[in-house]
Amino acid sequence: MKKIMLFYPPGRFYQRGEDRSQGNVEQSTATSMRAPNDLGYAAATLKKEGFAVFLRDYQTERLHPDDLFADFERENPDGIFVSITNSTIFDDLTLIGELAKRKPGLLVMLKGAIFFDPDHALLDQLDLADATYLIGLESDFTVGRLAKAHFEDPAAVPGIRGILYRKDGGWAKTDFSSWETDLDSLPFPDRSLIRNALYIRPDTGEPQATIATSRGCPSACIFCMTPKISGKKLRLRSPENILAELSECYFTHGIRDFFFKSDTFTFDAAWTRAVCQAILDSPLAGKIRWVANSKVKPLERDTLAIMKKAGCWLVAFGYESGSPETLTRIHKNTTINDNLQATKWAKEVGLRTFGFFLVGLPWEGREHLEATRKHIFELDNDFLELHIAIPYYGTHLNEIARQEGLIPGTVLGKDYFNAPTVGTKHLSMEEIEAFRKKTLLDFHLRPSYIGRKILQAGGSPKILANYARFGLRLLRNTLLPPKRPRRLTADDAAPHALILGANSDIAMALARELAREDKTTLTLASRDTARLEPAAEAIACDCDVKVIVCPFDALDTAGHKAFYESLDPAPDLVVVAFGLLGDQKAGQRDFASARTVIDTNLTGALSILEIAAAAMERQGHGTIVALSSPAGERGRKSNYLYGAAKAGLTVALSGLRHRLAKTGVHVVTVLPGWTRTRMTAAAPTPRWLTATPERVAADIRRAIHAGSAVVYTPWYWRPIMALVRALPEKLFVKTNL
Repeated sequence: MKKIMLFYPPGRFYQRGEDRSQGNVEQSTATSMRAPNDLGYAAATLKKEGFAVFLRDYQTERLHPDDLFADFERENPDGIFVSITNSTIFDDLTLIGELAKRKPGLLVMLKGAIFFDPDHALLDQLDLADATYLIGLESDFTVGRLAKAHFEDPAAVPGIRGILYRKDGGWAKTDFSSWETDLDSLPFPDRSLIRNALYIRPDTGEPQATIATSRGCPSACIFCMTPKISGKKLRLRSPENILAELSECYFTHGIRDFFFKSDTFTFDAAWTRAVCQAILDSPLAGKIRWVANSKVKPLERDTLAIMKKAGCWLVAFGYESGSPETLTRIHKNTTINDNLQATKWAKEVGLRTFGFFLVGLPWEGREHLEATRKHIFELDNDFLELHIAIPYYGTHLNEIARQEGLIPGTVLGKDYFNAPTVGTKHLSMEEIEAFRKKTLLDFHLRPSYIGRKILQAGGSPKILANYARFGLRLLRNTLLPPKRPRRLTADDAAPHALILGANSDIAMALARELAREDKTTLTLASRDTARLEPAAEAIACDCDVKVIVCPFDALDTAGHKAFYESLDPAPDLVVVAFGLLGDQKAGQRDFASARTVIDTNLTGALSILEIAAAAMERQGHGTIVALSSPAGERGRKSNYLYGAAKAGLTVALSGLRHRLAKTGVHVVTVLPGWTRTRMTAAAPTPRWLTATPERVAADIRRAIHAGSAVVYTPWYWRPIMALVRALPEKLFVKTNL
């Protein structure tokens, strides 16, 4: 049986299944990742055609390319199916090229809106040498038949609609002129292969499934890809078919929250009411909650009322602008009064509202932006998103922007928050971005808005915490420069890592991990070089990398500068892994013993950290990793001397990270929980909470590649320590920790 591997590549968070928008989740204000329905549909149709499948969303699981490569080697698939976005395509193609090198002859099927009937000028921007097929029409109807034809009847491939295939050294297109109409014939997405708990309702954190209720849109907005990629005719699933999928999610997978994916769920009022009535007449009545998109026109108050009755709690409106001129020029076919009326009706029936706006269109000046700002506050939605217009290929907006000379390069690799245009005819991109950030901050930081969110949380600590989390994300995205972590890839020159305290079990495991996976040149430093030499030789032999051993004493702070300056080449990565647990009772009796613990864990670490930081700041790049400890988060009678030193180190690392934030130097604080090492051997720990050095090393390497700031390892120490910190002092002092 042939096997197909379906995946979202690792990297930044994008709504890969939302072909028309491909939203950047990390920089949005209030959205969370939606389930990979495109992969789920593809898996179901491939299984129906007799294929074995493996599905994984590396992006949302926050995994590294190495996790993808490991799965690829283990699963050994005959083909891959990858969901591509306009924004991530260059990184995606690089990863796919690596997979193709590992298995010559691999079937590579790439799916994405970018491949809908593309012109050759677009294809020429891309390195598609490793791709077998490009799927631009609805892939869920295509991928099963395409894979079967590829392996069993290649002559049938040109008869499959909506794809590009290789012919005479180039790309040949099949028919892109029509769409499937029987949506009920599709099997439901195979949610048994999806980690449903990853995709949540933003406020409650409960699992939320995406239900594709219809396709196509009769509107003609000049910025939207839907009319091109899904057609202008509204194609509807039957209410019975939708109800069946809802029931499977609820009764089989325990999901009760849903996002109804439809460009405009309310366009056909009779159908909308039929869907709602089907829910109300079913065992799901009163048990499920859902969200839907809507245009402000056509819309009726009674439609919103029955939606609320059937479980809808939030409706999202694409208002786009507060400028009448802009609404006319984008062919929205709505007015300011339509926006106000729809919002008023939604609030009257008890629905919360999510408003979407768009700025930075080619003709817009300051007056257009100010009209939109005024309208935003006038509508006063519960949630708000303010996008910068992206002239996607295939849209009329792209044609206008090019005619006006506003696109200096490619549209590829960009998104709503990182626009490819230079601005508008009247405003620079810097002015547009500043307007967006100021408007979002002014809207969300109003006392009335914050008070409303507190009331809407209904006293739930979980909802309040989620609101706070999104609030912090908003502040980070608007007040801080975008995070661009330095990633060590196979294409980089071999990095040089200095590991201080290399004789520790965690340090040695990390050294082997870096050598094996990244081919890192290593300088291993420790007081006991005699013990270090055999381990270094083994790593050099096993991993075919250069390994140098040199002496280093954390307590010899006077010699630290000369030691660091002697390193050739200068390290790209410095790991401070030395530490001393010490004897708490001995330290209580004799301060000399306590001082040794403090100087080893804090004074010596700060000395070498400042030297490394200054050197990396001069060279303009580098990564500093230091192992602190959860023991520094709350003093305990059993090890408060050690904990005090580690607390100081954690604070110092935070300050160092703040100081170096704009220099290209990355600082990682590592907080390992109980680990099976020689240092902790004398203090038996619960087996089920104690990690191996190898697990910790893998987490550290993953944090380096991901650009993380603070990493608890294993991950469950983050909630554990949150509970420890939250324990009232009166109770804490009664514990025996």
